[in-house]
Amino acid sequence: MSSSGYRRATKNHAVRVDHTDGSVTTGFIPVPQGMDFVGTMMQAQHFMHFETDDGEHTLMNVASIKRITSTESAETKDKVDESAAEKARAEREAENAKRRAEEEAEAKRKAAQDGKIQWTGEQYDALEMLGLKASADKDEISSAYRKLVKLYHPDRLRGLGVSPKKIEFAAERLAEINNAYRILIATAKAA
Repeated sequence: MSSSGYRRATKNHAVRVDHTDGSVTTGFIPVPQGMDFVGTMMQAQHFMHFETDDGEHTLMNVASIKRITSTESAETKDKVDESAAEKARAEREAENAKRRAEEEAEAKRKAAQDGKIQWTGEQYDALEMLGLKASADKDEISSAYRKLVKLYHPDRLRGLGVSPKKIEFAAERLAEINNAYRILIATAKAA
């Protein structure tokens, strides 16, 4: 391999190495990303990379090793696993949000081509308030609004001799209907 400076992404794993001659060395074994510590040890044949506590990079003869003990605490491993899981979850959520945004943009583009109105969350509530389907156009919105205004208008109800409590309810309902109509008509005009 040339000296181009290429280095595989690794994570240093803290270890204690007991040698066959009785000496002990502490340091780090680089574990390639996507592998675990045990897998890295199983692949080592004659020599393995080792970094001492002083930061010195060396190759260690596998035949001179009596035992390798991981000195990383379970708590450190759990934190690393949790942060990796959180990062993966955040990446999935970002990917899903991006996909949803692309789908909404595509749906709006198609709706614009078809001449249909594209509704969103608040507008669906307004459609429900007026008793309309998502396929409603500007004329259907106006027609449904006029029917509901006739039904709930307080002046008409007073003329019919309806109780003040029911007239108060009808006035509140009419305010909701007016608000829904404003939302839908603004969207319909924009489309």
